[in-house]
Amino acid sequence: MKRYIRGLGWTLCLLLVVSVCYFGFRGQAFAEGETPAEGQSLVGLETGESWAKNWDAAGVYGPSEGLQTVSGQTTISAAGVELQNMVINGDLYLQSTIGSGTVMLRNVTVTGELTVLGGGNLTIVNGQVNRLLVNNPGQAVTIAAEGTAAIWSVRVQSECQLEEKTGEEATGFGHVYSTTAETLSLSGNFPTLTVENVSGAVNFLSGKIGKVYMESQANDSVLTLGAQAEIEVIDLVSAVRIKGTGTINKAVVLAEGSELDMDAKEYQFAAGKSVLVTGGIVDVEGKHVVTLQDLADVTLAPGKSTSKTVVVEPTDAQVTVTSSNTSAATATLNGSTISLKALAAGKATITVTAVKEGFSTAKETFTVTVSAPALPKVTVQGLSGITLAKGKSATKTVTANPADATLKVTSSNPAVAAASLSGKTITVSAKAAGTTTITVTAAKAGHTSARATFKVTVPAPQAPPPPAAKVEAVVEKAENSPVIGSTSIRVRLKNTNTPEKYNVTLAGQKMTNRGSYFELAVPANDSLAKKSTAELKALVKF
Repeated sequence: MKRYIRGLGWTLCLLLVVSVCYFGFRGQAFAEGETPAEGQSLVGLETGESWAKNWDAAGVYGPSEGLQTVSGQTTISAAGVELQNMVINGDLYLQSTIGSGTVMLRNVTVTGELTVLGGGNLTIVNGQVNRLLVNNPGQAVTIAAEGTAAIWSVRVQSECQLEEKTGEEATGFGHVYSTTAETLSLSGNFPTLTVENVSGAVNFLSGKIGKVYMESQANDSVLTLGAQAEIEVIDLVSAVRIKGTGTINKAVVLAEGSELDMDAKEYQFAAGKSVLVTGGIVDVEGKHVVTLQDLADVTLAPGKSTSKTVVVEPTDAQVTVTSSNTSAATATLNGSTISLKALAAGKATITVTAVKEGFSTAKETFTVTVSAPALPKVTVQGLSGITLAKGKSATKTVTANPADATLKVTSSNPAVAAASLSGKTITVSAKAAGTTTITVTAAKAGHTSARATFKVTVPAPQAPPPPAAKVEAVVEKAENSPVIGSTSIRVRLKNTNTPEKYNVTLAGQKMTNRGSYFELAVPANDSLAKKSTAELKALVKF
């Protein structure tokens, strides 16, 4: 509220300066007065009065620097007029000829009264207005205060919206009086709001009001508070309706019959007075409420039942119970007992309502969940994985329970191995190298299906080993055999580094492995000793 006190002091100073200007320049202003065009009327002036100025064409009027003073009655009769840097010692009228157009006052002071008889939008930037009167029944008007504008007193007699855009530290709109049965909308911070009309409608959209007076003439008026709207104190001098979700810090109840959607943080009651808050009476003794004990959620199988006990205060409150889904669960009330019956799988919200005249209504809800019945399960035996060479096939037998379950078989990669089913026999055919998963499903109506899987591996064909080097035998004969009178026949193996791995025979006789060669000693007169090495080579086996 500091800004209002500070603004009042500045206003008194300004009015003193303006008064001096008024008397100093009055003669000059009247000397420059204009006359209206033929047929043009000037609403707001008494018969015989003259006027100092009439702005009747769109444009910007007033100096770009300094201040121009105009003394006497002035009017704006055209849309699109902007007055700037001006002091009007007298009254200013916005005429109905403006229609729904716009007017702007920028750094303009009106020492008398600014009367809005026409126009759809008036913007006041900086400057000051002593009194503002809105009486434009043919057109709803929006009036915005911006910058350091100060409009000390506002009386609204027709549909209007006041928008304060000056911030916390500036004055904006001062005291607002509503005397219209039309709608007054407010947004911003206001020191006071007085509602004087019967069946009026005021929408306080956002901001804060220091004091609201719902006067004795305001019976049946409706005040709606937005979520961001706050009232410090409201005097309920008549029976009114307060709607919305805003905040009331203190309600002073001086008359019977008012109704509030929201609970005030604090109440003050005249003797014997009360107020209805969210359906319950609030008086000097406190708030009259009905309370219900919390009720926990329930889970039931189909066909099952259970019950809950309702605990309500006061005990003579009338209790009713409803189910949001009677196909799933029903709820009936007998005395203080709720009987619940589960019918089919699903959920139902059970709402318990307790009412008593003059008390706020209590509601409590809980959920009944009806679970689906458990289905019998189909089982199928496990199946082990197999490895198949490309082009090969294998079979597996499936065993399912119940035996009449419908079987299906699929391969995750038929290009590797295909699977087919005949009765209970699965035939798997390998197509190409890789792996695939064979899935067997078993299903039966009214049962939970089952499945089994096994893996089929088709290995890649192995490359044939490289051909071994051909082993050849070299035959030698030596007369100087270790055995006297014998001939030593020796065989050496070519194209192998591991002769020790071989067994060599000569004419069916096993030769002795000497490491680097094989040896057989025969008598010198033996037929083998007489054969040539070429003949002996033909007799070597290894």
